[in-house]
Amino acid sequence: MDKEVLVQVSDVSKTYSKKNWFGQEQRVDALTGVNVSIYKGETLGLVGESGSGKSTLSKIVLGLEKASQGRVDFPGLTSEELNNQALQVIYQDPYSSLNPYLSALELVKEPLYSLPKKEAEEKALAMLKRVGIEGDAVHKRPKSFSGGQRQRIGIARAVVSHPQFIVCDEPTSALDVSIQATILDLLNQLQEDLGLTYLFISHDLNLVHQFADRIAVMYKGSLVEIGPAQDIFQNPQHPYTRYLLQSNLSLDPLEARAQLQELSQTGLIKDFVTDGVWTQVDKEHFVLKATDK
Repeated sequence: MDKEVLVQVSDVSKTYSKKNWFGQEQRVDALTGVNVSIYKGETLGLVGESGSGKSTLSKIVLGLEKASQGRVDFPGLTSEELNNQALQVIYQDPYSSLNPYLSALELVKEPLYSLPKKEAEEKALAMLKRVGIEGDAVHKRPKSFSGGQRQRIGIARAVVSHPQFIVCDEPTSALDVSIQATILDLLNQLQEDLGLTYLFISHDLNLVHQFADRIAVMYKGSLVEIGPAQDIFQNPQHPYTRYLLQSNLSLDPLEARAQLQELSQTGLIKDFVTDGVWTQVDKEHFVLKATDK
C-alpha cells in the first residue's frame, strides 16, 4: 500500500541578501534545491548543525517565509483544512514562546477563537489535563511553571486545534536530560492518539534516531542523505552523517562553524559534498554522492 504524502517540498531554494562591513550586498544561500516528501502519520527527523537550513526550511513549509525558488504543496490536505490551523509549531524555548501575561488556560484556549467560549474552555481544559496540567495550575501564568511544564503547555496549545502537521523545532534542547524523555513520550502518545504528522528538527542525530521514523540530513542548505531512521543510524553513507553520529556540534552557529573549520584541517570535510548524484542505498535510503571528475 502506497504511503499518503501530506507535505511535498519540491526544489526549494532560499537566498538572502545582506551587507558586508563595506556596505556591499552579499548573497547567502540558505537552501539549495531541497526535495522531500513527508508522509501522513510519520515523524520525519531533520538534522544538521546550526545554520544548515533546518529552520529556514520549516518556516517555508509553515508559510512564514517565501521560497526564492520551488514550492511546497499539501496534497494530503484540503483547502479548508489548510485554512483551519492544520499547521502548527512547537518551539524550542518554552521560556520565550509563551505570552507571560496569559494563564495556561488562556494560552491553550487562544487557538480555539472560532468556537463558542464554553466549548473552547472545555477543550482547552481537557487538553491541559492530557499533558499533565490540571486543577488550580491552569490559572497560573508561565512564570509559575518549570521548563518541562511550560513545554507541555506549548504542546497543548499546538495540538488543541487538532492540526494535521506539526513542526517540532528542537522541542527538548532547552530542557534537562531527565525531562527530555518524558516530553518525547508525550509527543509519541499524542501522535498515536490523534494521528499527527511531525517534522522533528534537531542537531542531535542520536536523539532523532530514538524518535523519528525517517531521517533527513542537511548540510549547508542541502539535503545530503535520507532514509529510515534505523538505516541512517546503522548504515550512514554520507561522511557528514557519520560525523554527526560521532560528534556533539554546538547549538551556537558561530561555535558550530568554528568546529567545522577545525574539522576542515583534517581533510575530512572535503568529502561533505552538497552537489552530486542521488544514489539509492536501499529501498528507501538515498545519499548524495560526489560525481567523478
